[in-house]
Amino acid sequence: MASTLVVNVLDLLRRAGATKDVQVVARASEFAFADPRIDDSTDVGVNIHLESGTGGIVATGETRIAWSSQCRRCLRPVAGESRSELSEIFARETGRGQESLADPDALPLTGDQIDFAPVVREIVLLGLPLAPLCRPDCQGLCPRCGADLATATCGCDVRTRDERWAALDALIDPLE
Repeated sequence: MASTLVVNVLDLLRRAGATKDVQVVARASEFAFADPRIDDSTDVGVNIHLESGTGGIVATGETRIAWSSQCRRCLRPVAGESRSELSEIFARETGRGQESLADPDALPLTGDQIDFAPVVREIVLLGLPLAPLCRPDCQGLCPRCGADLATATCGCDVRTRDERWAALDALIDPLE
């Protein structure tokens, strides 16, 4: 993973209330996202504010990354920037295993360094849009002929008919 996101926190562990700011720009290829929405040559911006307390270290910050995909309705290319909030607690283990942490939501702090790469990878992937739109009022494609309804109109009959009512529909059609 990204070695640029390994932060030495020894100075924070020595004094409660100490703070440290970390700003890193790393290549997406360092995180092995394996996601088609993220180009491996894209930069991932990470800003982290660390503050030590008696129970461990609180990390807050933000990640940002450019992404590209297709509109879920019309399949046009769409791109944007994803910004995700980072908020984690790191605490020393008092015994063995995850149950030994004072805060059950805290991540274990082992040694004098924190590797933020797995945390940033997870936050970035969760922050990406699953089904982006090129614009909020995108009409999409015609379900029958596939015409792009934003640029063209089609003459397709888009009424959906329930086959259970076919006998009644046959009676209505001659009346129209």
